[in-house]
Amino acid sequence: MEQRLQENMHMHFETRMQAMEVSRKKSMEASNENTRTKLEALKNHVIPKMDHIQGTSETELKEIVENKNTLDMLIDTVQNISMQAKLNTRLFNFMYPSSSCRQAPNVSDTYMIKIGENSEPFQVFCEQNMFEGGWTVIQHRFNGSVDFYRNWTEYRNGFGALDGEFWLGLEYLHQITKTQPHELLVEVKDFPGNYGYAKYDGFEIGSESELYALKKLGRYSGTAGDSMRDNKDEKFSTFDRDNSKSNCAKQRRGAWWYYDCSSSNLNGRYQKTMGDTSAMSSNPPSSANRGNRRISLGKPFPGKVSSRLDRFRIDGAQARKDVGAYRRTLQGRKWRVDFPK
Repeated sequence: MEQRLQENMHMHFETRMQAMEVSRKKSMEASNENTRTKLEALKNHVIPKMDHIQGTSETELKEIVENKNTLDMLIDTVQNISMQAKLNTRLFNFMYPSSSCRQAPNVSDTYMIKIGENSEPFQVFCEQNMFEGGWTVIQHRFNGSVDFYRNWTEYRNGFGALDGEFWLGLEYLHQITKTQPHELLVEVKDFPGNYGYAKYDGFEIGSESELYALKKLGRYSGTAGDSMRDNKDEKFSTFDRDNSKSNCAKQRRGAWWYYDCSSSNLNGRYQKTMGDTSAMSSNPPSSANRGNRRISLGKPFPGKVSSRLDRFRIDGAQARKDVGAYRRTLQGRKWRVDFPK
């Protein structure tokens, strides 16, 4: 009896355990199914949004690429128009040269000018940014790439390139300054970067038969010192045709309107040395030689009695004060000439 009771209890226990196992499996299956259903729902919800985002990104990227292509085309068009306009300007200037840089386009560049009805046009560099523009550059030195120790013929005709270091030519200076009043500007800047300028309200040189004498030099203004005052009325000198009294062209190793081998030697040697009188300089020779120079000519503005004559611009001069005057030695320089309207 007892044994039968134990067997019945054991069977009842196993039946309950099996029922619980079946219930657990059903619960897990239901939970897994519920999870799968939720994941599927989430998938169905998210994937379309991701597809939309991807589609939108591709559309926006395509628009960006199209806009860039359009912008590139516009830039090319503007550049072509600008280039064509520049070519048209050059062509017009070649066919109808300006009478001076005052009449040239308001952009610093090379232009053709014709100073008289019966004269031949020639090319000059017009400086249109400094000192109200309208300046014809007649000399520029800034890196020593061009040797300025030249003979008479080369100084008469000019040498160098207008986009680099150059001397425009004495004959051009004579033709320019004999027709109308001009101002002269000399700009200097030394190696450390100190800048100065000398401006004269009148400038004219004679013909070759007059040995290109400095016939007129007007009133001085500026910060670089009146170093050219002694050069007035002097004849131009080169090493092979020295018209000075002391063979100055060879002594100063340059070419200039020398007076007693005067302090101004803007066509001297390009070098950075101490106490070398053959180096480029303006004012009494100082202990340090100049770096850059530019010399320019300009016409006086309407209403002025005095002429604008030349401007000498010099960049690269080293300056110091000595007895109230600036003494400068220069690395380079640039001359410019211009006519009044």
